[in-house]
Amino acid sequence: MIEVEAKFAVTTPDVLLSRLQTLWPDLTFQDSEEVDEYFQHPVRDFRLTDEALRIRRTGDSVHLTWKGPRLDAVTKSRKELELPLAVDPAMLTHSADQLKAILLALGFATAGVVRKARRSTVVYFEGNTVTCCLDQVQGLPWYAELELLCAEEDRQQATELLLRLAQILELHQSERRSYLELVQTAARDSAATV
Repeated sequence: MIEVEAKFAVTTPDVLLSRLQTLWPDLTFQDSEEVDEYFQHPVRDFRLTDEALRIRRTGDSVHLTWKGPRLDAVTKSRKELELPLAVDPAMLTHSADQLKAILLALGFATAGVVRKARRSTVVYFEGNTVTCCLDQVQGLPWYAELELLCAEEDRQQATELLLRLAQILELHQSERRSYLELVQTAARDSAATV
């Protein structure tokens, strides 16, 4: 499956939430805290190949995710493979720590951590299920993400659909960089001004 995703800078998150609720009055939102730890391959530079490998920890789950290179110049669409760890909730932290230890033992190195508070919902737009997220990433301004999963042959139509939805939601400042890239850029900029 392909994850078709578009990310946008948001200056007024309350306005976006209000717009969503006006268009879809029965929406429910889910709030979560996510910690994404990214890893660098021992011999392949993911910055050059435009890949990502991460462990995502939330309150009730741990996922290992690989994301392939971005597939177009407009969105953040990528092939994505994800493996949820099915474990007892009391063992989630231990399981995530063990998964990290396995990756480090195989020669992977930690590439960075992204912490975010996420408010998400699902909307049905033009017959498709689209996940809408409002993210407050530690050290960054607000961002909104629109995403859906599709088969490779449907990627172009899915991209066009997301861009139409973005226009309706008045999301204009598109951002193709990942949160990890944005956090690292912000850290470099902050260090340069000290």
